[in-house]
Amino acid sequence: MQTQQSTVSTTKGIDVGKIEKELAAMWKPADETRDSQADSGVTRACTMNLLVYSSVVEDRAGIDEMLDTVCEQHPGRMLVLRTDREASEPKLDAYVSTRCRVFGANAKQVCGEQVTIEAAGPIIETVSSAIAPLLVPDVPVFLWWKDIPHYEDKLFNHMTEMSDRIVIDSSCFDHPHEDMQRLAEVIRERGQLMSASDLNWGRLTAWRTLMASFWDVPDYRQHLEKIDSVTVEYDPPDVAPDQIAPKALLAVGWLASRLGWSVEGKGEGEEDGTIFKLKTNGRVINVLMRATRREGNIDGMLVSLTLSARDSGAEFRVAFSKDRKKLETEASIGGAHSVGRVLSYEQKTEGQRLSRELSLLQRDVIYEEALLSAVQLIAAL
Repeated sequence: MQTQQSTVSTTKGIDVGKIEKELAAMWKPADETRDSQADSGVTRACTMNLLVYSSVVEDRAGIDEMLDTVCEQHPGRMLVLRTDREASEPKLDAYVSTRCRVFGANAKQVCGEQVTIEAAGPIIETVSSAIAPLLVPDVPVFLWWKDIPHYEDKLFNHMTEMSDRIVIDSSCFDHPHEDMQRLAEVIRERGQLMSASDLNWGRLTAWRTLMASFWDVPDYRQHLEKIDSVTVEYDPPDVAPDQIAPKALLAVGWLASRLGWSVEGKGEGEEDGTIFKLKTNGRVINVLMRATRREGNIDGMLVSLTLSARDSGAEFRVAFSKDRKKLETEASIGGAHSVGRVLSYEQKTEGQRLSRELSLLQRDVIYEEALLSAVQLIAAL
């Protein structure tokens, strides 16, 4: 990935006109070459607007690396806002750059562009008013809120209002339960005007695929319809070890929303975990959510997910292998065990996960319903 950068600095506000002129100047050599030759070898592409919000504690080089990955699949205009909310002195600097990927033996380049704004102090609240004029019209607007969500502030509200889809990562929530409830409120309030993506939901894809595959086996279906207990083991979140990990809540929320289970309240017993009582067609399902011993590098991850039906002695389980590199499934009917699928669990980079979410333009209704069920579990605590 090739980049070119120019600086546009100010202390009183963002000069949108100056930024646009700098961007035009960066494209001018390619435009002149195109006018004089049949093929300049440079294509300016814009498939989307991507707004990125982060704090200054985030490594700028790391963000640039992530955006290199995104730009390979989604070239466009990227507006990166890096903020220092703790600073007392106002600061506002802007940088413009291009991002180009070289294709094929002819070294053709497909390029997008980036505006990076570094803001500090009270002036941060004025930044959103300058972002809207910088958006390229007639292409989608995505917002990647790369920070703990500040739902109470005007900046978050303004940026979500100008976005078609917001992308967050619930594994980063410092108050997981409160933040999940607020996210559900935002989705309800915006209705059809905004869609939401959660990178943590993407991390559940392999788990959901393997669990759903049990229903593909004809001999298993009669037992799956009699499920009366669910056990979820998870690594507790580093920032809130006493709270149930968002990923575990979303996993149970997914099961409940797909299978028509309603949350009745909190159950009794199990000192080493939390029990929830769910119902469907008069049948009670007890869900035990239990934190495991803390382990490194799996902050908030699922460890195992087990469905059981006592009447038929059936159990269906998806779990991490001991080395945390594979997911394994196992079915047990009447004491007879059958080891099923083994799936490599690929640890994708943040850029790869974000790039996948930017490919989704329609509302993720299944995620939203899973989140709603997860929030109902939180309300029952």
